[in-house]
Amino acid sequence: MTAIQLNAELFRELSIIAEDESLMKKAIKALHRISALHKPVIKTETQESVIDWETLPELPESFKRLRGMGHIAQEDIDKDDRLAYILSK
Repeated sequence: MTAIQLNAELFRELSIIAEDESLMKKAIKALHRISALHKPVIKTETQESVIDWETLPELPESFKRLRGMGHIAQEDIDKDDRLAYILSK
């Protein structure tokens, strides 16, 4: 259903509920429960930190490879299709 269709269906059902006070009370309680479940996501601004690569201690070779700082041999590229694809872009 599209948003317009959902909106029309909601108002059709509300017109039926509006004729009965007990149904209105139940509907309001249900809407309160639904809206309580949907808590707005609060986005906090993060301050980007600047890394001074010159002052960091020497990293192990295995970590450098993970971070992309190590050397990639042509042999490694030939063996890995995904890597060859990425590097050809």
